[in-house]
Amino acid sequence: MTPRVSVIIAAWNAAPSISTTIASVLDQTIRDIEIVVVDDGSTDATRLVVSAIADPRVRLVTQENRGQSAALNRGVRESNAEFIKFLDADDYLNARHIEAQLAAIDERPDVLASCRWGYFLDDPTQPWVRPESVDRDYDEPKQWIIDSLTRDEGMMGGWLWLIPRSVWDRAGGWNESLSLNNDFDFSIRLVLSSRGVRFAADAVYAYREGVQGALSGRRSRAAMESAFQTTLLGCNTLLAHDSSGVMKAICADRWQLWLHAFYPEFPDLARRAETEVKRLGGSSRALEGGRLLRLLLPFLGWKLARRLQIVAYSIGWKSILQLKTNRRLRMIRRGGPA
Repeated sequence: MTPRVSVIIAAWNAAPSISTTIASVLDQTIRDIEIVVVDDGSTDATRLVVSAIADPRVRLVTQENRGQSAALNRGVRESNAEFIKFLDADDYLNARHIEAQLAAIDERPDVLASCRWGYFLDDPTQPWVRPESVDRDYDEPKQWIIDSLTRDEGMMGGWLWLIPRSVWDRAGGWNESLSLNNDFDFSIRLVLSSRGVRFAADAVYAYREGVQGALSGRRSRAAMESAFQTTLLGCNTLLAHDSSGVMKAICADRWQLWLHAFYPEFPDLARRAETEVKRLGGSSRALEGGRLLRLLLPFLGWKLARRLQIVAYSIGWKSILQLKTNRRLRMIRRGGPA
């Protein structure tokens, strides 16, 4: 019998967490599920951990290391169900997650189901879930993107969605040339390929905070080039769909965010990002930082302030930032069950 939902997990050196992640799927309130784990060339015990799970709904696929996007596409090709759900190998679904998203879609093959989400540290059943403006239904897909990027923090993870296969086919899958921030390009294409978004309030995705070596924390040349490309692709898709002043301003702000991240370590990417900001009419988005930086910005300008920020990091400011991060993580620990 063909399962109704395929949960796709791309795994690379995920042995410490993946059994808990898979258990959260096996414990769902509906059982008509398959789990396709694509081991992307792990060098630890990931394959052994997955192989030891004695449940016929779990399938292990192995490949040489080709990156997360390629592993996710491979998982979809290997899957059979009419709905697709992505899950990171160190994250967690609450027990009613898939049931709630299926109910939100309500048999429509042309809409996506979204969910609530929150960070966790040690206990995935206790994520720190914050309300967002996009926690509602949308008949106009473009408006979901606008609200996410302008009113929330723009967390456009591919794991947000329960995806009908027909929408997946129209969107075209993950871009395998991308690593860092690959969700930005993917979710924009996915949402615009749908006829709307349905919000499943009882579906909660627990997102692990503070993972050492996490893809989202990398600052290698390859990661920054991926961030540039996904921003270019995502913004081009948005502007092809809607070239209004509102959309140009959204894209200019996104480019400004990455301009600040590229400078001064990656000057060529910074110049290209700055060109995009100017082409789109400019951005007033300020360099992100603490109270002292905000006080200095009007006098120093953002480029000098950014250089001073980097110098400060190198001579010990990272320790102060770590104290601030620890304070934030303690707040997450105090978060109650979702």
